[in-house]
Amino acid sequence: MSLIRDAGKTAANAAAAGGAVSDAHEPEPTPEQKRGMRATIRGQAFGALGQVAFGNGLMLLYLTQQEFSNAAIMFFLALPALTQTLCIIPAGHLADRRGLKKVMVSGSLLACLGFAMLPTAGFFSGLGMTLLISAGIITFAVGIAMFSSGWFALLQPIVPRHMRGRYFGIMRVVWQFTGLVFGVVCTFVLTRESPTAAFQIIFAVVTLGMLTRTFYTAQVPELEQPETSRESMWAALLEIVRVPGYASFCCYVFLITLSTANAPNLFALIEKDALNFGNQAIIWMGNSLMIGAVLGFWLGGKAVDRLGTKVVFLMAHFAYGLVLIGFLARILIPAEGLHIWLGLLNFLFGLISAASTIAVSTEMMALIPQRNKSLSTGLLQTLQVAGGALSGLLSAAAINLNVFASEWRVAGERLSGYDSMLLLNAVLVLVLTVALGLVPSVIRRTE
Repeated sequence: MSLIRDAGKTAANAAAAGGAVSDAHEPEPTPEQKRGMRATIRGQAFGALGQVAFGNGLMLLYLTQQEFSNAAIMFFLALPALTQTLCIIPAGHLADRRGLKKVMVSGSLLACLGFAMLPTAGFFSGLGMTLLISAGIITFAVGIAMFSSGWFALLQPIVPRHMRGRYFGIMRVVWQFTGLVFGVVCTFVLTRESPTAAFQIIFAVVTLGMLTRTFYTAQVPELEQPETSRESMWAALLEIVRVPGYASFCCYVFLITLSTANAPNLFALIEKDALNFGNQAIIWMGNSLMIGAVLGFWLGGKAVDRLGTKVVFLMAHFAYGLVLIGFLARILIPAEGLHIWLGLLNFLFGLISAASTIAVSTEMMALIPQRNKSLSTGLLQTLQVAGGALSGLLSAAAINLNVFASEWRVAGERLSGYDSMLLLNAVLVLVLTVALGLVPSVIRRTE
C-alpha cells in the first residue's frame, strides 16, 4: 500500500518532482485532480489483476488443466477482446449521455461477476464447464468494456496535459508491479500438476481485487459533465472520424496490434508444447514479461514527456520485429542458457509493448475532440482490442486447421507451427514500417 500511496503522490506532483524543464511554469494540479489521480492509481493496482490473469499465462494454465484443446484455449483467450470489440463503442456512447462514472462503476461490478464464474466452472465438467467459462469470459469482457469506455474521457480533465506521459507511466508501473507480485505468488502456489482448487483460490483473490477497484472508481471526481445531445451514435462516429489525424492513427494502432497481440500466448504455447517447460517455468516467463512492462511503463512515461511520442513509436516498432525474430533464434542458444534467453525476450517484449501503450494513450488524448470524448476514445480502444481479438482468432484457426506444419527444421534444429506464426508476425511488423506514416506525431507535431 505504501508503494501505491507514494506513486499517487508522485503522479500528483510529477511536474515539480521529475518533469522536463519546461514543466516549471506549468500550473500545479488542483486538489480534486490530485484526489482523482490517487484514486485511479490505487483502483487500477487492484482491479487490473483480472486482465493480468489473461496475459501472464495463468488463464492458459487453468484452461489447460481443464483439458481444453490448444485451439479452444486460443479461442477463449481471444474471446475477451472479441467481446469488447462489439461493446466498447455502444458503451462509450452511453457513457457520454448517462454519465461516465455511472457506466464505469456498473461495468466494474459486472466484470467481477463474470470473473467469479470462471472458478465456479471448475465444479462442472463437459458442456456445462464450457458454457460457464464462455459465459464468464463474455460477462467479464462486457464489464471491462463498460469500465474502459469512459476511462480516458474521465482522466482527460483530471490529468494536466504536461504530465500525462509520467502519470500513465506511474499508474501502469503500479498496477504492473502489483500484477508481478501476484504472478510471483502464483508460482509458489502452483505446481507442475496443480489441482483445480489452487486456481479457484487464486481467482477468488483476483475477484476481490476487482471489487476494490469499484470502490476507488466511485471516489474519482467527474470534472466534466457528459454531453446531453440527442445525436445518434453513427452521426457522432462520423464526426469523430473526420477529426484530423485521428482515424489514420486508429488504423495504425489496429494494424500493429494485429501483428503483435498474440505473441505472448504463442510464447507460452512454445514453452509448454515445444520445449516442455513446467507450469512454474511458464509463469516465470510471464513474470519476466511483466517485469519488462514495469520498466517499460516507467521509461516510456519519461520518454514521452521529454522526447515526444514520435521517438517512442519509431523505436518500439522496429524493436517488436527484432524480439519476434529473436524467439526463433533460440535454436542457436545452448540448452543451459535457453531459459535465460527466453526470459530476456519476454522481458524485452513487455518493455516494448508497455512503452508503446504509453505513447498510444498520450497521442490519443492529444487528438480526441471535445465532443463525444468517450465515444472517440472508444473507437480507438475498439480497433485496438479488435486487432488483439483477430490476432488470437487467426492463431486459433491456424492451429485448428493445421495451416502450418507441426514441425519444421532450420539448420537441423526443430521448430514448431507456433514458430511459423511468430515468423509471420515478424514479417508483418517489418512490412508495416510504411504504416508509421499514419501516426500524426511521426509526420508532424501533435497539437
